[in-house]
Amino acid sequence: MRGKSGKEMRDLMLAVSLSVLVLVLAIICYFMVDVIVTTNDNIEANKQLVVDQSVLALTEVGENISGMTGSPAMIGVFNQELMDDILAGEWETFYALIGDIAINFYPIEYVGVIRDGEVVYYETKGDYNISVSEMPAQPPEERDYETLDRLGDEEGLFISVYYPVDMSMAYLGDFYVNMIVDRTAELAAVDDYFTQQRNDLIIRLSIVSVVAIILTLLLTTLGLRYFTRKYVVNPIEELNRTAEEIMDGSFERDVTVDESSAYAALQGLLRSGQKVLSRMDEELEE
Repeated sequence: MRGKSGKEMRDLMLAVSLSVLVLVLAIICYFMVDVIVTTNDNIEANKQLVVDQSVLALTEVGENISGMTGSPAMIGVFNQELMDDILAGEWETFYALIGDIAINFYPIEYVGVIRDGEVVYYETKGDYNISVSEMPAQPPEERDYETLDRLGDEEGLFISVYYPVDMSMAYLGDFYVNMIVDRTAELAAVDDYFTQQRNDLIIRLSIVSVVAIILTLLLTTLGLRYFTRKYVVNPIEELNRTAEEIMDGSFERDVTVDESSAYAALQGLLRSGQKVLSRMDEELEE
């Protein structure tokens, strides 16, 4: 009887330990996934912030260029000969002025003048191997900027902004100035920062997970063993001893029935058996 009860208790402790361990592992996995997803969301959010700030900066550049070159009077202030060339239809000189202003005075890597869907002039800063046929020549339909993963032979994150320039006062009509800025380093810094944060959190969670698993195993084995011994095994063994003593006649006390106990029915059964045996003994003595 005791052997069977011990096996059942071991099975119970194993089942409880495995259940709690699975629950702990599920919680740990949830937090791990949450850290990874949150980090990726933060990277994307900050990448978009870099893009938005770059677009705003390039738009301001476009406004400045348009302000400086938007009227014949302003152009004449800079260079009367240039104004004469523009009026004579030599637009290349004017496009070169735009390129020089943008490249030399603003932190951008590429400026292109787009007219009638074609790049009619461009300038670059740095050693970019530019092919005009591969450069943007049409603004996107839904917005006035786009992100590029390549500029010439260089890969990275590049923000391309289109700014419309109205030169009707100078008889040049309308065209776009396309400005491209390199944000590869900024994106790498954002990615490195949040990746490091994620890795640190994963390491800390891993350490906490190991400690939690060890504590779980200790609590569900030692703790469960103690409480099952105290509240389950010991009361059952006490009932077994009582039954054995009643059978061999060595139990001299009355069996106590605790109505609040889960074993009240068994205690009542033992007490009934004790009374029956007592009557039988009395009858045999008579």
